[in-house]
Amino acid sequence: MAATRKPETPPLEWIAAGVGAVLLLFLFVVIGREAINGEAAQLPQIDVAVTGVSPAASGFIVAFEARNRTDGTAAAVEIEGVLKAGGAEIETSSATIDYVPGKGKAAGGLFFHEDPRKAALEVRALGFQTP
Repeated sequence: MAATRKPETPPLEWIAAGVGAVLLLFLFVVIGREAINGEAAQLPQIDVAVTGVSPAASGFIVAFEARNRTDGTAAAVEIEGVLKAGGAEIETSSATIDYVPGKGKAAGGLFFHEDPRKAALEVRALGFQTP
């Protein structure tokens, strides 16, 4: 009786199995990280900065840039600008930005009748919707 020889596993099969194992491990790590971080990491954080003031036909335009500091996306971002003099509110203007991507930015403008360069100007994000 002749001994039967067990066929060897080809090296290419071992390489394919190793690549599959690495990809599967990577998938588990990504899913686990998302499960641990949860929704808190996905909430947007919008910072608003004035980029310029220019005269317009009906007054002045305050150009601004809204930057999102996190990976979460924001829709319908409400931006408000308030002019104050001597602690009293002179004028308020608002604008809505349709979409600010995660780690991205969007620009817009606010209209004022009074010159924003002659008063204290506060610009901030009021709220957003999650898309």
